[in-house]
Amino acid sequence: MASALSPRFQQVFPAPMDDVYMDQMDLKTLYRFSWTCKELNNCISGYMRRAFCPKNLFVPIFKPNEHLLFRLLQFKTGLVISGSTVLHFTCFSGPTQSVA
Repeated sequence: MASALSPRFQQVFPAPMDDVYMDQMDLKTLYRFSWTCKELNNCISGYMRRAFCPKNLFVPIFKPNEHLLFRLLQFKTGLVISGSTVLHFTCFSGPTQSVA
């Protein structure tokens, strides 16, 4: 993808560094930034697909390929975890422990 970007764009965001910069931005900034030009929109869209991939979010929690079984369980049972349950789940804390 880097070769398809204009030289000016590559000066602003060198290809190997774009994820580093975008990791530091909040979602509101990324969204607004993506509206500035088509090249940035494509770059930010790719970053969002990589950064918010469920597989990547489950890496610290599950062994390789266990995340697929968890997602299958969610699909078959309609299981949805949210809010403090997610925080307890991802922090490995019990239901009585505070995650704050």
